[in-house]
Amino acid sequence: MGVSRRQSRAFLLLTAAAAALALTLVTRAQQNDVNVQFHAFQDSRGVTVLSPTIDLNRDFTDRLGLRLKFGVDAVSAASDSCIRCHRDGADNRRVFVNAGLQRPLGKALFSFGGEYSRENFYQATTGFTSISRAFNQDNTTIAGGYSFSWNQPELHPTDEWEQQYSQTGFVSLTQNVTKLTAVQAGLEIGHITGYQANPFLRAVVNGVRELGNAPDLRTRRTYTARIRQGLPAETYLEADYRRYTDTWDVRSNTLSIGVSHYVTPSLMFGGSYRRYTQTGAFFWAPEYTGTPEFYTADFRLEPFDSNLYSGRMVYSPPNPLLFFPKGSALTLQYERYTSTTGFQAATFSSGFRIPLSK
Repeated sequence: MGVSRRQSRAFLLLTAAAAALALTLVTRAQQNDVNVQFHAFQDSRGVTVLSPTIDLNRDFTDRLGLRLKFGVDAVSAASDSCIRCHRDGADNRRVFVNAGLQRPLGKALFSFGGEYSRENFYQATTGFTSISRAFNQDNTTIAGGYSFSWNQPELHPTDEWEQQYSQTGFVSLTQNVTKLTAVQAGLEIGHITGYQANPFLRAVVNGVRELGNAPDLRTRRTYTARIRQGLPAETYLEADYRRYTDTWDVRSNTLSIGVSHYVTPSLMFGGSYRRYTQTGAFFWAPEYTGTPEFYTADFRLEPFDSNLYSGRMVYSPPNPLLFFPKGSALTLQYERYTSTTGFQAATFSSGFRIPLSK
């Protein structure tokens, strides 16, 4: 299903508003930069997502900074839709705003903020805080943070709302090994309580489609390792590894590698590949018989492998161009996703960054 005429018109208005806001902000002296981006996503199920976003970064003083983000996701034929009510999918729109403040505390940097998002049959409210500190002549950085989310899924087609609470904490260590090499290790632990079934997808139990039932407790652990390596001829290598485990017996491994090369000081091309493998949750099955305690049709809990291929171009005009001041950047990116479940998707992204005078 494509995007309706009403959605297209609304999206064009949002894009125009984003551009107008960016141009207005350029004239204000205190801000640092504005980023305006557009993402277009389409998959093999006929789902289309159009997402304009605006990022504002402003330092009021050398002791206080603001980070603000606003975005809209316009979704047609939403994949997570109630098959009893919308067999061909249902249009959806998600609006979110994210705001945070940063303040130095001695040699440490303290951040706090929150995000609110609202869409059909779901809303989420999140608060977060983090702190980081550099040591060893700024060659070593230790960071940690905590977030709390209150999520409310609606059990469509009823008017009943469920509650879900999520707490997440992380720590990371970043080390500049040489002038051309940086490494990072991190650990993230999340604990989720409350309703965690998918309220839109129905599992087959004894030949009948039933609303899924999942455990109301889940603990997640994520281990990460990253390396950034400078190579000769203005070329850069980046590699990431991620190991994930949880109390539902979902296990995953993610390995990604990418290369970026500056053809000229103003033009950069890059590409990356990501491989992902996952086991299924202990209660996942294609269909169920008997009287199972837990059952689900959530495709995110089944075992699968996937591949993601990305290509990116970044152009920074060496001199002012049209209404873009010096230091602006235009980014174009294409991603192709495939998985062993037969699911395929393509994402095209474009965006521009406008530096603002201090």
